[in-house]
Amino acid sequence: MADDLSRRWGQRIVVDNQPGAGGALGAAQIARASPDGTTLGFLAIAALAVVPHMMRQKTYDPLADILPIGGASVSRSVLVGSPSLPVRSMADLVAYARARPAGDPLTYYSAGSGTIPHLGMEQLRRELGFAAQHVPYRTSGAGLADLLAGRIHATMDAASVTLPQVERGALRALFWNGPRRNPAIPDVPTLSEAVPGLSLMNAWQGLYGPRGLPAEMVRRIAHDLAEVVGSPGYAERMPGGAEPLQTGPEETATMLRDDHARLGRLVAEIGLEQD
Repeated sequence: MADDLSRRWGQRIVVDNQPGAGGALGAAQIARASPDGTTLGFLAIAALAVVPHMMRQKTYDPLADILPIGGASVSRSVLVGSPSLPVRSMADLVAYARARPAGDPLTYYSAGSGTIPHLGMEQLRRELGFAAQHVPYRTSGAGLADLLAGRIHATMDAASVTLPQVERGALRALFWNGPRRNPAIPDVPTLSEAVPGLSLMNAWQGLYGPRGLPAEMVRRIAHDLAEVVGSPGYAERMPGGAEPLQTGPEETATMLRDDHARLGRLVAEIGLEQD
């Protein structure tokens, strides 16, 4: 995205990765930046709709301090189980989890507490009424290794992590969290097919700026971003399971407010706090 915008604007864009605290360090820098258009942020929804609810001391208000410019991508997830797990459908998984002893529950991994895969799995088990133990890892790779080895039962991690393992037969997929089946795994049902009436969010990413950016500047950046996201070459460069998300400032702001509210309720129910 930065390369494409650089060519359109005729100036170099420097990408400064700011990992840490679930994206909060980078989000806080955007909130504090001068509203002159020289500093923008490519942020995942967790940094704006999950992490602020977990903070003991808030360093930014995602709804007041950060201005949505447009969507950029959505990362689909897929519920997968260890090949040693004796289940072949979502109904099988629920029955299997319910039948396990209280002291030995079904386990699932995520790349940390408060991540979208963690919250999605928590919502799933609460909605369907089965017990499961969350096992947070520092990285998806570490959790995936234990899942492949059979030390963890399941995950709903990003498809970019698990889909290659499904395609080679090392993991079994139970549903695809998207509006239509994935051509790479056509026999795997969508969430709506596996569990009619249930909706689980996918992680999505967008471009943001500090509050106070001039309206004309926001309009121009949003226009150019939409053209980049809508171009054929953009989608082709995405990892497996990721899709373009072409939304303008108003729609992106609405998505942010809605997810901030509903994920905040879930964080409160679970009782999550940052370490």
